[in-house]
Amino acid sequence: MITNPELNIWEHSATVRELYAARARGEQEMDAAAQAADILAPLLRPGMSLLDAGCGSGYYYWSFLRRGLEIEYYGIDYSPTLIRIGRRFMPLSGLNPERLRAAAIEDIRSRFGAVLCFNTLSWCPDFRLPLERLCRAAEKYILIRTNLHDRTVYRWEIDGYLDEGYNHLKAYWNIYALNEVTRFMEDEGFEVETIVDRRTGGDMELVVGKPYYWKILLGRRRNG
Repeated sequence: MITNPELNIWEHSATVRELYAARARGEQEMDAAAQAADILAPLLRPGMSLLDAGCGSGYYYWSFLRRGLEIEYYGIDYSPTLIRIGRRFMPLSGLNPERLRAAAIEDIRSRFGAVLCFNTLSWCPDFRLPLERLCRAAEKYILIRTNLHDRTVYRWEIDGYLDEGYNHLKAYWNIYALNEVTRFMEDEGFEVETIVDRRTGGDMELVVGKPYYWKILLGRRRNG
């Protein structure tokens, strides 16, 4: 449930809005979206349903199309503004705008053949509840990219790059312990593989001045 969008940093960045609109128009392909589609391409059957949790404007769908993947794509995001952008522009890809909706990961109740969650979990208060929902929604595969390192560090800090009048807003910029997240997914019934992030090569990068150690986890459901 979107309780108060005014407190959501993703509602207050002109740079993000412009970027997500361009991507929704198919004008550029994000490196992470390309890698996600490349990883999932040999796994997804035609017609399989996929939930993109934290979809922004839904632009990952373009990467699936570029690889000839005929899937039933659904996207949710915590930002109503980004969903409105997706509903405006993603029909250029042939996607039904009703496939995109504003919702929190914690509200997921349906199941999908595969679940994708890139660049989202580190902005949650903790990984456990949203990851539990994601795992239980995934019938066969779950693919995650988030900030994973040696130990968990919770960070509640300002963004500093928002629209004028909103730079006082804070968000979570968490780092999660790789072994804790992996074990959690295993306990939810998945065989988990760690994949090197293609864009960063596994090196740390700064996101608005904050350290990110991007790693990708592919979970295959046991007996799925």
